[in-house]
Amino acid sequence: MADVPTSILVADCGSVATKVGLIDVVAGEYRLIGATRTLTTADPPYSDIMLGVRQGIMQIEALTGRRLLDAQNALIKPTRVDGDGVDAFVAVTNAALPLHAVVIGLSRDYSVASAQQAVNGTYAVVDHTIAVDEESGRWGTTASDGRAGGASGSVEKLAALRPDIIVMVGGIDGGAVTPLREMANIVAAVGAAMDQAARPLVIFAGNRHARSDVAERIGGLMQVTMVDNVFPALDQMNPAPLQAEIENLYRKRQIEAIPGFDKLAAWSEKGVMTTADAYTRVAEYLARKYQLRVLALDLGAGATTLIRTDGVQMKRAVVEEYSVGYGLDALLERVGIETLLRWLPAPFEQSQVHAQLLNQAVRPHVVPTHWQDLTSLNAAGREILKYAAGVWSARSGHSHSTEMSVESMSRKHQNGHTPQDHALTDSDLILLTGAPIARGSKPTALLLMLLDALDVRGIFSVAADAVGLVPAMGAVAAVNPEAAAQALENDCLVTWGTVFVPDVAARAGEPVVMNVLVEPSRGGKLEADVKLGSLELIPLGEGEKANVELRTGRGVTWRNHIKGSTFKREVQGGTVGLLIDARGRPLPFEAGTERQRDKIQQWMWEAGA
Repeated sequence: MADVPTSILVADCGSVATKVGLIDVVAGEYRLIGATRTLTTADPPYSDIMLGVRQGIMQIEALTGRRLLDAQNALIKPTRVDGDGVDAFVAVTNAALPLHAVVIGLSRDYSVASAQQAVNGTYAVVDHTIAVDEESGRWGTTASDGRAGGASGSVEKLAALRPDIIVMVGGIDGGAVTPLREMANIVAAVGAAMDQAARPLVIFAGNRHARSDVAERIGGLMQVTMVDNVFPALDQMNPAPLQAEIENLYRKRQIEAIPGFDKLAAWSEKGVMTTADAYTRVAEYLARKYQLRVLALDLGAGATTLIRTDGVQMKRAVVEEYSVGYGLDALLERVGIETLLRWLPAPFEQSQVHAQLLNQAVRPHVVPTHWQDLTSLNAAGREILKYAAGVWSARSGHSHSTEMSVESMSRKHQNGHTPQDHALTDSDLILLTGAPIARGSKPTALLLMLLDALDVRGIFSVAADAVGLVPAMGAVAAVNPEAAAQALENDCLVTWGTVFVPDVAARAGEPVVMNVLVEPSRGGKLEADVKLGSLELIPLGEGEKANVELRTGRGVTWRNHIKGSTFKREVQGGTVGLLIDARGRPLPFEAGTERQRDKIQQWMWEAGA
């Protein structure tokens, strides 16, 4: 169609790095003909996000010999007859700081948990929660008589935090209103004690019949927005309206406040998408096209995103408090250096690992050059992914993006383990993007990181973002879906290989749990015995296929992936090849620190990390 752009310039402005790519038609297909990476310049001393974008564009010009900026550094658009310029420009960003939220609800297990789970899917951090059913009448003002009482510690903490938003939830539609009036009185009292400029915005996502009462008590002091109930019925969750409102506030208050954002938005006719929204589009596209259950991960320097979709249902978590950049110091404070050391072999010293991670938190733009530093960062990545998976998971299992089940996950991390439901463990494709790839970690090391952190099982493929622009392809799809799809699959994604993770029950006297026979299409044959507790790496190059036969012993099962003790299938290799993980789940950890670190070294050797 004449109005569909052919050449597209795309920019992904992260919290640390800005990636720029140029898509155009080559030999009848859309290809990514150039990609660059520069520093993001939103923060001082530059304070203009466009400086980094233009620097990336100028590098694209040097790579391709194609002029994209005119003498005034404005974008040349549309493409000229001499080939200079582009037809369209799209951009995504997560360079803004997150919103800080407090959730107040009637019940910890229902309304508070439902709202917290909804907020976890946005660029907002829940700093504090208050549940009325835990307050035992120690609220500041009651709805029944209006008399002042002693404020609880939870309410005092709310007043001290000064959040950006307060999310009020509680009651099914048509339920009791009186407790919500009392809740509104407390929020009003806290707001009245704050300076007017510091008062948070209030989003009410509770019983719709209480809206007028809430507005009457709060509206004169603070801005109040009403959205559909996050928990409208006992058997239904409805997080989408609350999430949409938080995303709207995030855009207006955080993204649009980025220095230079107005100029970035002026270049993009479709507006600037958040990185998480764009990445979600990519995951959903792959899930629908190939009928796959896709688990998409973004380990960024400023945020960690986990998306799970089967093309019909989607659920995600955006974690901004812990990341492999700015969030490393918070991670160290939370889990402790000893927890990270259990993912590292013996030569790593505690003081050096601690110093390296703190240095990376202060200077997240620095690219580590030593294997030891990369390995330490990947150890932190394991704990971050485990935490993100815990945020994502709900005790009741898979949930819909607009209608979730009642039960919610806990963001607590007990004994180094986080709960992960079957919807997360049963995935067909795992997709990874983010800082660890950009910093140069080996694919085998990152694949081992994924297997250590996530309780994924069965048979699945793993692919990675080769150029850092996979999430941005979701924004490209808004102007030219075909260009986004072809550039994504031709140039952005690289396949690491196929992974086999069975459920393994230990049996005394049976060290061999599986026999594998691999017959590559190019010819030849490889046969190996896989021992209990081991990893077996079998080379099979990118684009290569092989017939694989697995014969399993007693105590080895594959859930719904394989029935019986013999499995035959043609599988695809990749940068890593085929990896069989017979360590069992949960992972077997040794009681002693030294024995555990020896086991980690063994796993690294076996996986080629």
